[in-house]
Amino acid sequence: TIDREAVVKGLLKGRAIVGNDTPFAPIFPSADPSVPQRKQDIAEAKRLLGEAGVPNGFEVKLTTERAYDIPDYAVIIQNFARKAGIDVKLNVLPQDAYYGSATFGSSPWLDSVLGITDYGHRGTPDIFLNATLKSSGAWNAAHFNNPAYDALLLDYSKARDLQAQRLVAGKIQTLLLDETPAIISYFSQYSRIVSSKVEGVRFTAISHLLLDRVSFVQA
Repeated sequence: TIDREAVVKGLLKGRAIVGNDTPFAPIFPSADPSVPQRKQDIAEAKRLLGEAGVPNGFEVKLTTERAYDIPDYAVIIQNFARKAGIDVKLNVLPQDAYYGSATFGSSPWLDSVLGITDYGHRGTPDIFLNATLKSSGAWNAAHFNNPAYDALLLDYSKARDLQAQRLVAGKIQTLLLDETPAIISYFSQYSRIVSSKVEGVRFTAISHLLLDRVSFVQA
């Protein structure tokens, strides 16, 4: 039910890329660009609800953290879901309470029925494919358990070249769109402003700022 373009343009002021419910951001070379982009379709959402036996919708609690734009994003999701008849109740926790001990059984992040979690960017999608979606993943908050996915993930890790990797990635993307254990509606874009008086400022894909090589520019 999410209008991803509206989220990117409105909430994020254009500083994001639309996601397609998989960790394969368009920037990753292994992503298969031929997989269709999911769009908002309220009529289809209502049809699927009827097919699932809840034509009048249902109530669900969304638990998340008070950090960044996430509380506002939660309200947006609540409003979009309402159009399909889904009543989302928000439970916004302090960040430390949300993550708890970061282990199953004592972490709202990992134990809630529905949640919103922020992840820092990485140079490849591998950690998200494994930790958040593999059946035995340490961050598998969706409790996703799909042997077919696990097998594809193994094939992806064994691929010897980019073409072979992209072929498997397309199968993974299609499976995740069909199952939808996680909604990934956007990928944030980071910006860093650096004075022209210094040089050597670096930052990682996860947005860590590295200052060990910084020096003043000689006049």
